[in-house]
Amino acid sequence: MKTSPHIFKNEPYLVEKVWGGRRLETHFGKELPTQKCYGEAWEVADLDEGQSRVGSGPLKGLPLRALAEGWRRALVGRRAVREDRFPLLVKLLDAQRDLSVQVHPGPKDAKRIEGASSKCETWLILDVSDDGEIIHGLGENGVSTSDFRKAVAEGAVEELLQRVPVAAGDVVDVEPGTIHAICAGVALLEIQEPSDTTYRIYDYDRPGIDGKPRQLHLDRAMEVARLERSDEILRPVRVIEDGLDLLACTPVYRIERLYISEAGAVSWQVDPESPQVLHVLEGELVVEDGIGGSIELGAHESAVVPAMVGSVCCEFDQDSTVVVSGLAVEKLVRGLQVDEMSAMTS
Repeated sequence: MKTSPHIFKNEPYLVEKVWGGRRLETHFGKELPTQKCYGEAWEVADLDEGQSRVGSGPLKGLPLRALAEGWRRALVGRRAVREDRFPLLVKLLDAQRDLSVQVHPGPKDAKRIEGASSKCETWLILDVSDDGEIIHGLGENGVSTSDFRKAVAEGAVEELLQRVPVAAGDVVDVEPGTIHAICAGVALLEIQEPSDTTYRIYDYDRPGIDGKPRQLHLDRAMEVARLERSDEILRPVRVIEDGLDLLACTPVYRIERLYISEAGAVSWQVDPESPQVLHVLEGELVVEDGIGGSIELGAHESAVVPAMVGSVCCEFDQDSTVVVSGLAVEKLVRGLQVDEMSAMTS
């Protein structure tokens, strides 16, 4: 690819879901192409099932995979497992109805199960209707596989699940093997391994978008699920320095949150081990793209920062909050410089 690696805005891949609605449009500003129900906006995605597209610069319109295959390590970094695939998946989700009760495989499972990919994910809760909840693990330990299967067959599995109230700002890690679901009324930002491997356990006997019952995967689910109670579900946020928080640090990826107040500019160094994804939660920013131009990002828009780009330079004219995600390096926002503004405390 002749164009040198540079920072670029992304256009999401939009996914209809039986449990979705219209909040991706009304609350998050996405242009939904039909009047149907949409549940997911894949902000940054490089999967066979769906690709986000470049939304700025000379490569506008290309799928993310084209850049991964062209720029390789310059984009995905030295730590990425594959040099020709982008190593993160970033989504916005709108659950107007309960999602299926499900589980994802881990790295050991993926080695022995054909077609499976490990899927660890972290949720940042963005918006919650009245009494918003999630399902995370079981309500108690000691449930046998046979008892769990019996509960599924009898439609009584919900009695075994642990429901947890959530609020905007909560952070939840969903490790592989955790039985879980997002419940009605919850919208969130999801950052995860680049995988769409999901084993449905229970789906309320509802039809899918095509009117047919959605497939369940109970046998596969029982191969990977931990039939255990989840503890310490809401992850504590740790302050790294003024204006910068650590939201999550898994073996696969890291998530930080940057707060900026007042007008001015910020910059930081990018670790060449990892690319970064910027997702604006609040406010607006202008980011230098590294090839003589700039991109404007508003609330709930995303940009990709290639691993070898060197640094990120942004300008703000209002209070803004940006989620920065990348692979599991020591620190993503390194050597943060703030000019003519003060960083907000978290």
